[in-house]
Amino acid sequence: MSRLVATLTFGESPALGGGLEPVALAHCYADPVARFLGYTVTESGDLERVPGAYAPDPDADRPYPVTDLLLALARDLSQVGDRLDTLDTKAAANYGVDFREKAFDSAVGWESDGYGRHFEARSQLEAHPIDGAVATAVYAPAEPVTDAIAANLARLDVTVLRSE
Repeated sequence: MSRLVATLTFGESPALGGGLEPVALAHCYADPVARFLGYTVTESGDLERVPGAYAPDPDADRPYPVTDLLLALARDLSQVGDRLDTLDTKAAANYGVDFREKAFDSAVGWESDGYGRHFEARSQLEAHPIDGAVATAVYAPAEPVTDAIAANLARLDVTVLRSE
C-alpha cells in the first residue's frame, strides 16, 4: 500500500498577509516507487487531477523533482514564464510532448524525446527567481525522495514555506 510522504503546494504570495494563493499541488506517495500525483487549482478552488504520475529518480546525481513539477504545473510563477512557455511549445511541436506530459509520463530521462528542450527549461527555471512560493509538508523525512525535494528546493530562488 502506498503512503503519502510529502505534499508540495505551488502558489502566489498574497498582496497582504501571509500564506499562499495555491495554483497547483502535488502529493508524493512512496512504496514501492516514489511518485507524485499532480493537481491544478481551478478558479472556483476545485482541484483538477493531472493524468499520469511523475516518478523522479531520487538517487540521481542532481535530482529535479520540484523543478519538473514547477515546469509541469506552475511555470507561470517563474519570472521567465514566457520563455518557458516558448520552450514548451517548441517541445510539443518538435517531439509531440509538452513538459506536463513529459513529467507525468515520467519521461524526463536523458534518452527521452525532447530531453534537450526539457533540460534547457530546467536550467532557465533554476537560474531565475520565482514570483511565488512553494509550501512543503513532509510526513516521512527519511525517504530518499524527500531528501531530493530538499536538495532541489535549495537550488531554486523561491520562498519556501515548510511544515515538517
